[in-house]
Amino acid sequence: MRRNKWLAGVLIVSLILSIFMSNVSVTLANNISSSESSNSVNDQNQTSKPSIKVLYSDYNTISPWAVDAIQQATNESIIQGSNGKFNPKSSITRAEFTKILVALLNLSTDIEPSISFGDVTTKDWFYPFVNVAYQNGLINGYNNKFNPQATITREEMAVIIARALKLTTDVSTSSIKDIDKVSSWAKLDVEAVVALGIIVGDATGFNPQAAVTREMAAVVAVRSYLYKQDTDAYIASLEVTKINNQIQKTAKFLLSSVTDPVLASVGGDWTVFGLARSGQQINQAYYNNYYGNVEQTLKDKAGKLHNVKYTEYDRVILALTALGKDIKDVAGYDLRKPLADYETLIKQGINGPIFALIALDSNNYEIPIVEGVKTQTTRELLIQFILDREISGGGWALGSDPTAADTDITAMAIQGLTPYYKTDAKVKSAVDRGLKWLANELQSDGAYTSWGAANSESIAQVIVALTGLGINPDKDTRFIKHGESIVDALLGYTASNGGFYHVKSGGSDNGGAKPGEVDLMATDQAFYALVSYERFITNKNRLYDMTDVK
Repeated sequence: MRRNKWLAGVLIVSLILSIFMSNVSVTLANNISSSESSNSVNDQNQTSKPSIKVLYSDYNTISPWAVDAIQQATNESIIQGSNGKFNPKSSITRAEFTKILVALLNLSTDIEPSISFGDVTTKDWFYPFVNVAYQNGLINGYNNKFNPQATITREEMAVIIARALKLTTDVSTSSIKDIDKVSSWAKLDVEAVVALGIIVGDATGFNPQAAVTREMAAVVAVRSYLYKQDTDAYIASLEVTKINNQIQKTAKFLLSSVTDPVLASVGGDWTVFGLARSGQQINQAYYNNYYGNVEQTLKDKAGKLHNVKYTEYDRVILALTALGKDIKDVAGYDLRKPLADYETLIKQGINGPIFALIALDSNNYEIPIVEGVKTQTTRELLIQFILDREISGGGWALGSDPTAADTDITAMAIQGLTPYYKTDAKVKSAVDRGLKWLANELQSDGAYTSWGAANSESIAQVIVALTGLGINPDKDTRFIKHGESIVDALLGYTASNGGFYHVKSGGSDNGGAKPGEVDLMATDQAFYALVSYERFITNKNRLYDMTDVK
């Protein structure tokens, strides 16, 4: 995706991560921790330096969102305290911030004098810092003055940081609420630093003329340091943070909406599966309750969940595998056994083989040999069934003889065939044709349609399919339209409460949830699609490969 559009997406997250708000929900610690593994901040250096709890007697006055940054800035000698105090709430002057900037960029002050500001002399402690910053084009004066003792404003800091890091952007100014209050000479630089999350605002906007405090300066300095050390890793960490924030929000919505998860396609198996694969900290009692409900349902139905729809077993296998449970003994029943009956399994149509493969391959389960079945299921039979149902020109759909491919079924078929993509030439060819069809079906806004309506579930299934194959749905140009990736498109279906719409307000009604209404099925699918994407960008096992579950 083009960087400007991607940065616009990051801006939404950045405005939430306000450095003005003491009750901010995501602290700087979270931002830094997501970057530390890939940025060259020396871990040994971090642990060997004394804690700021010891260094600064006013430690308790430091805002929680600034603690980690001040520790790191102190460790890297970017900013220090004075007389045993840090004075976090004190305003910082233009001279003081210039010194921080020089330390941040590791500029040598051993250079010839070149400035002629009337209010800066060689006797001033800040002269060498102002001198080198001016020579490097990082600062300017006005009317032959630098105003070193003046408090630096947020927009002035933005300009200096943007110059220091050589930032450029063409992000829409409408993203910043009070952009009209930003001085004309600072607007582009403010947009650049905000879009990258280096300087952020609060619910009211950027507050360009507000004074910069020492703790604010420390936070900005550390973010700038991380960006300078490894720009790609810094940007990647912002994407991870953005997705994790949405995952956390949607997980909260699901937990409040599905309080008693049961064996069901909505309000149960998929919710548990997504939560378990998300890595979110969920109360074990929630999972225990689900497992108890599954056991009771199996007992009540004597182990037979459905006469034809064997995807009932597949869903439960996926959920229990995600929880690390033994699917071979659930209330005394082996959930694999029904899947051994090939003739019954395929009565459901293509969904039967697709999800049987996904379930069986989720943890390399063997298909048990069951006496009395007409045809013993094998992986080869399941794969061939899917391949035989491919539509001319690529893709798959429901029905025994469809003439047009469907987004959801095509994506799901690819998900089922994924483990065989690199080892089976026929599978690879079919999947590649399916990918080409999906790329051609992408709408102008980066979304997908199914049954006549653009909807979140179709997008979600494509994201799961792509990430499973190692394709980045946010970067691969085949799945981007006008700068909008399918990840952007999916996030466009989010509601303020963390849920997802099936169809956006004003969209076409295709018989599912009404346009503009939050839908639990749509939320489940969007949730595990985001989990799949997060697992991809953080190099974890793909969504349906649960060999990593302990």
